Amino acid sequence: MIIINKMKKELYFLLLLLVFAAGSVFGQKAYKGQIFVTQQQFTHQGEMLHINMNVDYAGIGLHSNQTLTVTPVLKSTTQNATLSSVIINGPVKYQSTKKSGIQKNYRINVPVVLVKDSKKNVRSFSYKVAIPFESWMNGCTLYIQTEESDKSGKNKHMYEDKITDAIQVISPVVTSESSHNFIPSVNIENNIFSWVNIITPVEDKNKYLNLKGNIPFYGISNLENLSEEKQNAEIYYRLRDAVHSVLEEAGTTITEINVKGFTAPEGDYNRNEKQGAKRALSLKNYLRQNRVSGKSSLEVTWVAEDWDSITSLVKTSDMVLRDAVLDIVNSVDVVKGREKVLMGLSGGIPYKYLSEKVFPQVCRIEYEINYSQETIETSTGRFLLQSHPSSLSLSEFFAVANSYPKGSKEYNDVFDLAARLFPESPEANINAAAVALTNKDTRLARKYLERFATLPAAYNNMGLLNLLEGNRDKADIYLQMAAAAGVPQSKAVLSYLKNNN
Repeated sequence: MIIINKMKKELYFLLLLLVFAAGSVFGQKAYKGQIFVTQQQFTHQGEMLHINMNVDYAGIGLHSNQTLTVTPVLKSTTQNATLSSVIINGPVKYQSTKKSGIQKNYRINVPVVLVKDSKKNVRSFSYKVAIPFESWMNGCTLYIQTEESDKSGKNKHMYEDKITDAIQVISPVVTSESSHNFIPSVNIENNIFSWVNIITPVEDKNKYLNLKGNIPFYGISNLENLSEEKQNAEIYYRLRDAVHSVLEEAGTTITEINVKGFTAPEGDYNRNEKQGAKRALSLKNYLRQNRVSGKSSLEVTWVAEDWDSITSLVKTSDMVLRDAVLDIVNSVDVVKGREKVLMGLSGGIPYKYLSEKVFPQVCRIEYEINYSQETIETSTGRFLLQSHPSSLSLSEFFAVANSYPKGSKEYNDVFDLAARLFPESPEANINAAAVALTNKDTRLARKYLERFATLPAAYNNMGLLNLLEGNRDKADIYLQMAAAAGVPQSKAVLSYLKNNN
């Protein structure tokens, strides 16, 4: 069976924005780079090989009288298997093909599905087919063959693109003879939608965020040539602009501003330390007088000789006698003449490099603005999902997902994106696994669930995962534990399995 999914064009472009915002890539290309094939999955169950993949043909320019035939093919060095074709027709060609029939124009014994192309719909489909499994298929290569033809059917062009090299066939894990013989029924797959457990994350009234920045002394800022007072003014204007950018976001409150100055060695270390403390106090007083922090906390510190940064920069440089310089830094204490020893190394050549190339990079002002933000409205969340998804909290992702119809592509994509942005969150991963299960994507569901399989919140979805994979015994264990933990969906699943044994 091949399933074709359609949706409105406007929603399709929204989903594209979500994918690009998360940094995703579409997958392997075919047909002159205009078709994208993703989420290939090959599962061996019983005597059949189940093949799933998503095919996006948004990039093709298909005229109304043109036809494009898409045919997946499995190949090894000695054998091959041609799978069911999908025929994408322009509107005029689609009607004429339906009237005249297709059997005489295409290969015998290879079932086809007709798709009417229209730019008003999403130009993609989910390809699912099952064929008898043979051992050579594990490790074979998946190709996509495309054949384009015009109205007459005479001007044809054939293309073949390698999609997946050495495919890995997944076999469900079984623990007993009874689970080995268990194959999920269609009814079980259809009920997954109502059986999965979506966890509501704890809603925080406020989010706690921070903005970090860096003001160099050398270069475009030109701080090194300014007096102390003018330096303070320039730093103030930079911080003020950063503070304003934070306050432009609705519902934000600045809680703390931390400023830290860093300078390079120059003469006596103890004198530099005293100068650094004096410099920090001068800057702090200036920032306070000009109320850069408002009512929030302000902290200003200074590192007189930033040897940690110097060491890091030297390690990645190509300077002469780099290892000797590092040995001196690590073995000679700063209060016992470290800088003087470096000046005397090899006639001062390494120290000249440090003075010209390294020390200017060390001198800088770093700041961190900590602030809280009230939970945003769903309409704002939808906008941020497209423009700045990383600014949303997990509870806001949940709210945005639930603003779409349950089970819709937008609903599923928001949960999937949340799991990628919050990889350590059990709630995000369990929910992403839930939507993967509703799409029968057991491989993706296991990827999200496996790390959290011992958590009670994951028991129900782990049970469903094992059920879809064909492991009835293990599914029963997880579902019973979920029922004991009070998950209502698991009781419904257990009841169904008991009555349909």
